[in-house]
Amino acid sequence: MNGDNRHLEQELDRLLAAYRDACEAPEPGADFMPRLWARIESAQSWTERLWKWANGLAVAAAAASVLLVVYQVSSRPQPDFYTATYVESLMAQTEAELAPVELAGMAAEAPPEQPLP
Repeated sequence: MNGDNRHLEQELDRLLAAYRDACEAPEPGADFMPRLWARIESAQSWTERLWKWANGLAVAAAAASVLLVVYQVSSRPQPDFYTATYVESLMAQTEAELAPVELAGMAAEAPPEQPLP
């Protein structure tokens, strides 16, 4: 087992040495990272950039959809039509019918009986 590990380590060392020989050493300097990023970005094709824009647009659309749903749910009060009982609906209708009478200065109650002459 120890011999297998030693053989694998030698194989890995040989592979890393071949990689080191194949790649040129980076030139150290103040503009190393900007040049590296410029090389990376120049290697990207226009489809990859389009794909990134499309992903960003999809995320923005999903976020806008969630915000609109939250706004719709939270801003609209529940109508009483769906939650009120039949008696509550009748009371609301009666109050709505009597409101103009009360606004005109008349009492909503029955008028008092007048004595006969």
